[in-house]
Amino acid sequence: MRIVLLRVSPQQLVVTALRELHGEVGAALPVDVLTYEEKTLSAILRVTSSGLVKLWSALTLLGFYQNRRCAFRVLQTSPFLLALSGNSRELVLD
Repeated sequence: MRIVLLRVSPQQLVVTALRELHGEVGAALPVDVLTYEEKTLSAILRVTSSGLVKLWSALTLLGFYQNRRCAFRVLQTSPFLLALSGNSRELVLD
């Protein structure tokens, strides 16, 4: 069952997750939401490599938001934004 969180920005959700696990220092971590697709509930986030573990752990351990269950799944990570644009396993060369 999927429940869409209404009137919540993805940025606010990320900051809340960071604050709950890492306190105010974690909430100050620079994270950018580059894209968000409400239809698929997926987003592309940009974070420095030094903040990746903090962000990943905060999102993974956030189990509730606004008294509703939630879960995050990291599909892909890359130091290069262009690498996230496609899946090399599905690449067709002509």
